[in-house]
Amino acid sequence: MKTAIHTLLATTAIACMTVTAAVAQESETKERQRVQRRSADAGKLDEKTRGANIRVSQLMGYNIQNSQGESVGEIKDIVIDSRTGKVKYAAVTYGGFIGLGNKLFAVPFEAFKVQVDPDEIGDDDIDADDYVLVLNVTQEQLEGQEGFDEDHWPDMADRQWARELDKRYGINRNEDAKERMKRLNRESNDE
Repeated sequence: MKTAIHTLLATTAIACMTVTAAVAQESETKERQRVQRRSADAGKLDEKTRGANIRVSQLMGYNIQNSQGESVGEIKDIVIDSRTGKVKYAAVTYGGFIGLGNKLFAVPFEAFKVQVDPDEIGDDDIDADDYVLVLNVTQEQLEGQEGFDEDHWPDMADRQWARELDKRYGINRNEDAKERMKRLNRESNDE
């Protein structure tokens, strides 16, 4: 009888571990797909490219909105990491937004989101010009951030400057994949 109970308990434990591993793997796969979809979003801004690809020419001068559909500025320049080829920052001008004048501000590219223009929701025929680039920027995020002009750019190789900028916009470049998946899962559940 004891042997039968031990066998039953061992079999149940193995079944639970197998199911738990399968659920975790399925969750991780779904999260990976969600992350890939998010990173592919910028590609929706360009009719001529597919997937996550977008031409820089499409981003230059692009109007940036907040999630309420209000214009907050535009992209004036793009900074690319020459080692990885990835876009690091967009140089944004907020124009007259919250009294910042026409200075440029570095914004980590990961801070931008792409979404369907609220005016187009419900339209069955959505194409590239129906998407908007969203940057939820608040007065608090910008307080203390020094803008720059075309002739006096910050030292973007300065790690302390980069950490402070990432913190300002809620970007964590050092989080591991598991932490990133948890955060993105929380964010998608909040939406």
